[in-house]
Amino acid sequence: MRIILRILLLLAFLPAGEIYSQELYQTVRGRISEYITKQPVPGTSVKLFSESYKNGTEAAADGFFVFEKVPPGRYRVTAEMIGYYTFAVENVIVTTGKETFVNVELRGSEISTDEIVVTDEIEKEKSSNPFSVISGRSFSIDETKRFAGTFDDPMRAVQNFAGVVSSPNVNTNGIVVRGNSPKGLLWRLEDVDIPNPNHFSFAGRNSGGLTVFSGQLLSNSDFYTSAFPPEYGNAFSGAFDMKFRNGNCFKREYTAQLGIQGIEFAAEGPFSLKGKSSFLFNYRYSVFGFLQLFDKDMKNKVPSYQDLSFKINIPTVNAGTFSLFGIGGLDKSKYDPEADSSKWENLDDRTKSSLGNTMGAVGLSHAIPLGRNTLLKTTLSARTQQIDYEKGFVNSDYSISPTDKVNYKTSGLGVYSYIHHKFSGTHINKTGIRYTEMFFNADISSENQFTGAYEHITDDNGSTGLLQAFTQSSINIGSRFTLAGGLNINYFALNKSTTAEPRLSLKLALNRVSSLSAGFGMHSQYEDICVYLSSVKDSSGTSLNPNRNLKPSRALHFVLGYDLMISKDIHLKAEGYYQRLYDVPVMKDSYYSMLNNPGGYFNDPLVNSGSGRNAGLDITLEKFFSGNYYYIFTASVYDSKYKGGDGIERNGKYNSNFAFNLLGGKEFLTKSGNVWSVNLKASYTGGEYYIPVDLDNSVREKREILDYSRIYTEKLEPFLYLDATFSYRINYKRTSLVITAQAKNILDKKVVLGYSYNNYSKSINEQTELGLVPMLSVKYEF
Repeated sequence: MRIILRILLLLAFLPAGEIYSQELYQTVRGRISEYITKQPVPGTSVKLFSESYKNGTEAAADGFFVFEKVPPGRYRVTAEMIGYYTFAVENVIVTTGKETFVNVELRGSEISTDEIVVTDEIEKEKSSNPFSVISGRSFSIDETKRFAGTFDDPMRAVQNFAGVVSSPNVNTNGIVVRGNSPKGLLWRLEDVDIPNPNHFSFAGRNSGGLTVFSGQLLSNSDFYTSAFPPEYGNAFSGAFDMKFRNGNCFKREYTAQLGIQGIEFAAEGPFSLKGKSSFLFNYRYSVFGFLQLFDKDMKNKVPSYQDLSFKINIPTVNAGTFSLFGIGGLDKSKYDPEADSSKWENLDDRTKSSLGNTMGAVGLSHAIPLGRNTLLKTTLSARTQQIDYEKGFVNSDYSISPTDKVNYKTSGLGVYSYIHHKFSGTHINKTGIRYTEMFFNADISSENQFTGAYEHITDDNGSTGLLQAFTQSSINIGSRFTLAGGLNINYFALNKSTTAEPRLSLKLALNRVSSLSAGFGMHSQYEDICVYLSSVKDSSGTSLNPNRNLKPSRALHFVLGYDLMISKDIHLKAEGYYQRLYDVPVMKDSYYSMLNNPGGYFNDPLVNSGSGRNAGLDITLEKFFSGNYYYIFTASVYDSKYKGGDGIERNGKYNSNFAFNLLGGKEFLTKSGNVWSVNLKASYTGGEYYIPVDLDNSVREKREILDYSRIYTEKLEPFLYLDATFSYRINYKRTSLVITAQAKNILDKKVVLGYSYNNYSKSINEQTELGLVPMLSVKYEF
């Protein structure tokens, strides 16, 4: 730790050299292509300008353009071509360390004189997907770097959006969308549905400590909170559609980062200067032992992880474009008990546990235009996730009494193909089919929560398939009205169940600065495959699959929205919504519902008689980055209720009722061309509901017993959370250095996550999360 800190301090105070006398420049490149077919649009007029710089050029026959000797700073890029809407990108960052690449996809217009500016900054409050006109937002790599306390993690960045709350605590990247369980979210990367892409996740849960790939690899991506387009199936709360950018196909570039949390190295560039093929990869290795210096609760914990992500892009002249991508992560954590038994005060002091996770996904895609208005794309994929977990308590004789032993693996093989077609400048359609063969293998033993006995629960394996098909269209009617909708169909091979889900959204432009929108969507989600295939034995010893014929959980989404551009860079958005949930798997005559289950193994008999409802209002007031600063205020108020197998309506576990975020930042430019930036965030969120501990019965049974007469009647206290990020970018002649200091929870306030029974003191103890979490790093780009 001392060596790392010394290296960081040395790098932080490296002399800037004779930067005042240096002429600092960089190259800005880009490619102009048609939105649907991805074919080049040669001759497009491209302009690059700022307050002190202005230049123009035209796209070449292959669609590429270049600006040489551009001074560091922020720029605006515009692209204009007859027959297409004007495209503009604000705040394009130019530094000396790496070339800047701008990807421009033009959308055709039948009325070339009716100019519409499609802007990365100005329209980022909307999805980049034309089939979504409500409850969607575009997401850029710049925001993963800019928002305070994100640690370059895209999952943490979206927690700043209206309608999104982190769970189970603010130090994890679980995503609760509008009161729904985190497991209701769909993760998609490069058109492939992937398992939970987080380090330190647990069996089946859609949360963890950190995303298994860096936000540095992302291109513009989309996040949806309700009534999302038909191409997203098998999800009922939301969808996160992520894309990797292509590597620089003209020059090889590298990034090395060193921090107190670990190391990171990235490289990108062409395979050969003769073609346009490129590679991009990123590797990280981290040991979080440094947290022991800041939090006494971490004294016996040593979490570590490593991950590798990559994308290879190979365009051809006549055979289309081939692309290969992959992500993979390994992480380990362990908790060692207090060695001196005389110091044991609670169960944590006696706890011994270890967690090992492995996750990976790989995809190979091929995209080829079929004429001037059609694109055919096909993707083959494979994915896997494995959880190995053991936990037990050390006895006074130092023997171990086990409580959990989990060896759990899921995997899948998939194929996805779609046709994207433009019928006219006002009507586009996308139709596709997706098949996934899913596998699982589970060997699980655990302590029975009702009897306290350690039991072998299951040793099962199996497989089945899920077939999905969709069609969706986007139609512009005149210059003010947009209609988007279609149908998603699911077929679950195991029990031959089928769902047909219509979805429709409308948008009416009231004038040039305001619009009304409305959306309806029918959605469904199947449980983890092990829920359907895990077996139990009846009284005669025969193995049964009690949940084999379960139907999926269903949801109806209704949304009404209003958008107002208060000025050219200040935007107000409000959305009211109602969600009706039905056919939810629940335990008969019990409070238990899968709506409150964060995910994981389950083999008790379930029935599709549960229900729920979510209703709320989300408001976003945002000043986009301009004048070297930005700010965002989001407010979410909502109510989430559910009914279990006993038919009693209760608060949902994730019914926090409200969440308010205020974040902003500013950049300060020095005379030498370097950049200081300050980003701050304040978050005030309601607590989740929980089941209280029954103290009297716990004392009597000498173990924790919950009070099931007060199910989800008690609520954790609201909490205030402050994050901060400070960075300094030094531009050298051909390289750049970025020094970053980040801190989550700068108030060092330990939020209460729940309560547990302490068998030593015969009392109920608070369970708290980490306090202050600091990060310091130095990144070198060359």
